[in-house]
Amino acid sequence: MDRSLLAVSSARRMTTISPNRIEPATLVDWVAAGSEVYSAWLKSLPETDFEELLEVADEFYRLQHALAQDGLTILTELLRDESDAPLVRWQHYPEGDVEDPVTGAMYYYHAHDPVERPEEEHGHFHLFVRPSSSSGFSHVVGLSLDALGRIRTAFTTNRWVTDECIRPADEVLAMVPEGFVIDRARPSWLLSRWLMAVPRLIWPQLVRLLRDRDAALAWSGDSPLSEDVSEDRALQVLSEEGVDLMTVLSLIQQEAISRYQP
Repeated sequence: MDRSLLAVSSARRMTTISPNRIEPATLVDWVAAGSEVYSAWLKSLPETDFEELLEVADEFYRLQHALAQDGLTILTELLRDESDAPLVRWQHYPEGDVEDPVTGAMYYYHAHDPVERPEEEHGHFHLFVRPSSSSGFSHVVGLSLDALGRIRTAFTTNRWVTDECIRPADEVLAMVPEGFVIDRARPSWLLSRWLMAVPRLIWPQLVRLLRDRDAALAWSGDSPLSEDVSEDRALQVLSEEGVDLMTVLSLIQQEAISRYQP
């Protein structure tokens, strides 16, 4: 991925035509198989929707580039106000979580004990949305990161894992991405913008993950989920897929070139 994504986007704006845990080996499969599905989805997007996605990709790339310029990662940005002490297992970062006072969207990061997480995982984010700021929160997706701050997988969980107000997949999807908005300068505007971009960039995967979650629960969503299922400690991670955001950005770039460059 290089700065040509930004060049394609700029050219387009100037000449606009109106306008159970996954095994490591499996993560590579997304590049071969998933990229074809993602490319087909990109080609199916109406012009306006693709332009919006391109703007998101531009911003995500700029955020990544800004971090790299200073030798930082999204993890160093997340933990910049913490002490030099090792990450405390199960503790939420930033302290007190991050919540938007208007949308009620929320996120936090934490790490499990080493024996309870994949070897390559440093920790993971949990992202949440609500119909309103006074409603119960629903889990959108978990994002597993490696020690370099790269997203390795996206996953969903059972209700008890985050103590969420579990809602059917399509109801959650209807709230995202517009509902996952964190418009706050503190503790990190950059981190919030970075996280806001991810559900948009992995949208086809997010749809599959949430619908696969409901399938794993054998839940149609027509009636409340049985407590016997929602509190079953044997049901924890319900769906998971490898994520390669550099491939995603490259595919968006290729689609932009095919649409906007003669």
